[in-house]
Amino acid sequence: MKTLTTDIILTMENFPAWAEALVRELELELVEREEGADYHQWLVAFEGSRLLLCFQHYADAAWLQPLGEQDRDASDWLTAQWNRGLSR
Repeated sequence: MKTLTTDIILTMENFPAWAEALVRELELELVEREEGADYHQWLVAFEGSRLLLCFQHYADAAWLQPLGEQDRDASDWLTAQWNRGLSR
């Protein structure tokens, strides 16, 4: 799993705004949001792939998790695009 880079320290409070920008910039479709005491998990879709946009407060990390092996290439590509700053 490769984490998504950011210029800010992500928190439970600022993750939604940051994630909305990521979803918009990478042209993802937001399907569903889930929030727990120490995490956010958003189901997103991209060109037929389904991924989880995850944030763990205690890990101080956000990442794209493929739902299946067939979604791994999309997850890796989107992460690389975001981390290179090509989508920002």
